[in-house]
Amino acid sequence: MMQLLVTGGCGLIGSAFVTRALRDGCLVTVLDNLSTGLAENLPEDPRLDLVIGDVTDETLVHDLVRENDRIVHFAGVVGVTRVLERPTASLRQSLLGSEIVVRNAASARRPLFFASTSEVYGDSDGTPLSEEDPVGFGSPERTRFSYAAGKIAGEALAFAYASEYGLPVSVGRFFNVTGAAQRAEAGVFAKLVQQALEGVPLTVHGDGQQTRSFLDAEDAAEYVWRLIARPHSALVNIGRDDAITMVSLARRIRDAIDPTLEIEHVNPNYPAGFAKINHRRPDCTRLHDLTRFRPRNDLDSIIERMVSILRAG
Repeated sequence: MMQLLVTGGCGLIGSAFVTRALRDGCLVTVLDNLSTGLAENLPEDPRLDLVIGDVTDETLVHDLVRENDRIVHFAGVVGVTRVLERPTASLRQSLLGSEIVVRNAASARRPLFFASTSEVYGDSDGTPLSEEDPVGFGSPERTRFSYAAGKIAGEALAFAYASEYGLPVSVGRFFNVTGAAQRAEAGVFAKLVQQALEGVPLTVHGDGQQTRSFLDAEDAAEYVWRLIARPHSALVNIGRDDAITMVSLARRIRDAIDPTLEIEHVNPNYPAGFAKINHRRPDCTRLHDLTRFRPRNDLDSIIERMVSILRAG
């Protein structure tokens, strides 16, 4: 029976992955400081142990890594707003926390999955972004990019340990993962659903022609599950290879909940340190080749489940 340590396991993707691992009979230890994740996101299961703590705690991480067979590292500050408000915390989690997790995984010879982000690509013209493309996330004066800077440093560190110490590492760059457990402040998808349920206009920035590719958290968890089963290191985009404009997404959500609602185009006053990203779409060729899996949940099913949970809550 496999024993897994999942850092950040109370978050959106982490909790979906924990549920997936438990379904396959694993013993799971979750390490989370609950700064953004919620304990109630986790299922009740006797094979699950929640440890409230931080990945920057060297002694704690050292002990937990050695008690488990594989390490899945999701911990980090999530959401552009939180990164702008807490850039030092974002970097501390990404730099110090990841260094501690990766180093201990290597010294204990525990295979590692490292959660990175599509933020490392910066802006694009809408062309699908490949793992072979250079990263280019903008000036460090823009605090938005502190998250991307920390993650790309973590990627480099993970692959350095893979090269020097033979640590099996999979690095996944996530593209706009959403799902029923996402909170409105953490993503545009959940925010639009919340606005529609409140009966207020759905707000779209500018002309709404910005594009994103949304992947359901359950499908993201399945991709991670299949990647950790591989014996070799890999860098891979994790997302859907289709894209939708923000105004089209708002219309889709409105029509599913209340077609009478208005869509309001706004020109927000962005906070200091913000940088606008117009397009972000992954090339998923490598992902599909490595996992032999395609997403099961489309936008309509995500909307339906999110609405059901928000109405019940």
